[in-house]
Amino acid sequence: MLFSRKRKLISVVLAVVAAAFALCGCGGDTTTPDITPHIVATKTEQSVPIDGFEQFVMPAVDGELSAAEYRERVKLLYDVVVYDGKRPVLTDDDPVRPIYDAAHKFLSTYIHDEWQGAEREVNVVHTVHDWLISTTDYDFDLYRSYLSGNTDYADNPAFFIDGVLLNGKAVCDGLARAFSFLCAMEGIQSMRVTGSFASAPHAWNKVKVDGQWYNVDVTADAVHYSVGKKNYKQIAHGFMLICDKTLGSFKPNGHDFTQTQFTADADYDYFSDGTVKIGGKTYSRVVKSQAELDTVFAAISDNKDSIGKIELKLDFAGKTQVNSADMYVTEISKAYKKVSNADFNISGGEMPCFRFPNGVYLFLIYK
Repeated sequence: MLFSRKRKLISVVLAVVAAAFALCGCGGDTTTPDITPHIVATKTEQSVPIDGFEQFVMPAVDGELSAAEYRERVKLLYDVVVYDGKRPVLTDDDPVRPIYDAAHKFLSTYIHDEWQGAEREVNVVHTVHDWLISTTDYDFDLYRSYLSGNTDYADNPAFFIDGVLLNGKAVCDGLARAFSFLCAMEGIQSMRVTGSFASAPHAWNKVKVDGQWYNVDVTADAVHYSVGKKNYKQIAHGFMLICDKTLGSFKPNGHDFTQTQFTADADYDYFSDGTVKIGGKTYSRVVKSQAELDTVFAAISDNKDSIGKIELKLDFAGKTQVNSADMYVTEISKAYKKVSNADFNISGGEMPCFRFPNGVYLFLIYK
């Protein structure tokens, strides 16, 4: 993750990337949508809450803007929406108009009017989270450039909302700003949080849902991994709507931050109502025993064309301190034995899964 503060690059750490796993046997189609994004288009574009907000007329633009002037105008647009809670009024030829229009089009297409109350807040957060991961590539070229010694990134769009909304490429700071920008347009309070993740500077969000402030880390939920020479990206939800205590206690890669005055007492219960269909049968995303986990993996093996990656929360009786140590290695190893011809193997001590706080795992089984 790269993030900037006061227009200076602070530091860098690579987004969640795993070492390549060895392939074994044949697998499913690489285009299979294993974890379907929470993005369902409405039949027609709808209104967006910001349309009814108090207006702010953006200052007129006199001639062509320099790169620095354009960056300042992008920041003004962000401040008007996120900090002032107003609707920017832009002329058709305003250079930042395409940014606002792209955000408005996404929200008016994928946020549904029938969502109400706390359900609406959760659905908006979920949709924005999944859309950002699905449509934005992490800027690994920027990361590699930094490693080569280049640190002149003050005006790079990857740190700002235009990197996400116009270019589809950003680092953690751009994703965090875009998340707050989109939530603000929907009337949902959100803030960009800076701190560290895995001991490296990082940016993510807090968002107010049902009267409580929760953490959302879009960058950390975009799981990147490689198989051979091919790269993949998968959506996860292990860092969505969790409290400060959970976020900070996850080891070895905990988050550290100073904004502790806004916090929920516990995680939002995202997984309890979640289900997944495998071979026509429905299974809970919260798995309570070894027998249940074995059953899910066996079902995947019998229906490998329908699912290849699955996100589950393991919540076995008697398991404690799951954020301090990986307490499910034995159980996961047993479950993988129920799978035939898997593309991902347990090899050299490496598990073909990604661990998130509170027993949440993203399992890789077939390509």
